[in-house]
Amino acid sequence: MSRTKTIQVALRLTPLEKEKLSAKAAEARMNMSQYLLALSEQKKIIVADELPELCRQIIRIGTNVNQITAVANTHKSVSEKQLDIVNLNLIEIQNLLGKLIDTIKNSDDEIKV
Repeated sequence: MSRTKTIQVALRLTPLEKEKLSAKAAEARMNMSQYLLALSEQKKIIVADELPELCRQIIRIGTNVNQITAVANTHKSVSEKQLDIVNLNLIEIQNLLGKLIDTIKNSDDEIKV
């Protein structure tokens, strides 16, 4: 099955409707065609703005765990400060995940943007 799109569908909108539709598509980080197709298939569109920060925090925790492991293997002990840093990062991840979940749960729209 070819993925080349050759069929065009015309749609009549008022200027305000087009503006709103364009804004929603941009907010969803999609072009208008992608956005309308997703709507027609009743897909949920979720834009998770905090996801890049969550990824950074997870990477930081991985780095901290590696550093703690290296210290523990060398000195056979780990400082309380190092464990506190990891715990603070875990709390930040928990907060970011909570915000993402709240955003998804609290949206009244069928399509979550």
